[in-house]
Amino acid sequence: MSAAALDIFGETLAEDAPDASEVDALAILGRHYGLTGTARPLPGERDHNFHIKTEKDGEFVLKISHPAEEAGFTDFQNKALDHIALVDPTLPVPSVRKSLGGEAQFAISVAGSAPRIIRLVTYLPGVLLSRSPTSVAQDRNVGIFLARLGKALRGFFHPAAGSDLLWDIRKVAKTRPMTADIADAGHRALVERAIDSFEEHAAPIIPQLRAQIVHNDMNSYNVVMDASRPELVTGILDFGDMIHSPLICDLAIGAVYRWPAEGHPLAPAARFVAGYQSVQPLEAEEIGILFDLIRARLALIANIASWQAERFPAKRAYVLRLITEVWTSLERLDALSPADARRYFLDHSNPE
Repeated sequence: MSAAALDIFGETLAEDAPDASEVDALAILGRHYGLTGTARPLPGERDHNFHIKTEKDGEFVLKISHPAEEAGFTDFQNKALDHIALVDPTLPVPSVRKSLGGEAQFAISVAGSAPRIIRLVTYLPGVLLSRSPTSVAQDRNVGIFLARLGKALRGFFHPAAGSDLLWDIRKVAKTRPMTADIADAGHRALVERAIDSFEEHAAPIIPQLRAQIVHNDMNSYNVVMDASRPELVTGILDFGDMIHSPLICDLAIGAVYRWPAEGHPLAPAARFVAGYQSVQPLEAEEIGILFDLIRARLALIANIASWQAERFPAKRAYVLRLITEVWTSLERLDALSPADARRYFLDHSNPE
């Protein structure tokens, strides 16, 4: 990848963040929050996150941001969580724990690094969606949850919502240069066709559609399910990719992770959309481009993951953890025409 590609996607991913250890995490916890406990590292794309367990004060996630992260964007996340708690207090999302100084976030040097933004949020117990058995009820319930989250964010705004985000599905065409890091020619062709279809069918329609701040990353590692009843959603994590975007883009992202099963490849996604529509009905123009948005998100994952895997070998397993499912989905969806896919969604995603 050329230096020009780095100019397109910014400097945040140009290098890994400096390491932060469990010792660093516990020192921050004690000094700034007056808490003691244990710290276990959690995986993350940009930040260093730690699962904190205390004896008397519950469980938390300590978030140590990448040095390139801007304070305005983490403030965006804090304010969004506060807004959701106010509008829909029954919706299980993390809540912000303020420091001893009453701060939702602060910046300090960690292990000699440049200043990094520190935040502490509550930990949501359960099992990640990626590790939960799937079911028809789960497909629908995850859709319902995303619709509720969208409604809770509907009246919220923040200046950082207009940030130029790498994971903005609307900018998938800008990732074309990243296809050079996809080794398999057939896979590269799948990605190219998905981007071409997005540009032809979805891009001209998107500016006409309703938009608001959305979560923008309902992937299967960000959704928490009940351990004993895996069809029930108990929370959603990681608000770090929030953006002001069309609602249908947010829905398409969640639909991607209802991976094609036996039978029609869009069946799980259609059940997910039906659940969503039972809370938030879609407009005809939105349903009309949903299939192209799903394929565009898959192309985005393939491009970014392949690009990152080449440049950050230590994170290769993490960034490629879903690549098998991505290629399988792209292959199965490539066999459908956009017109047939639109008809399927119209016929099978109505709320019951």
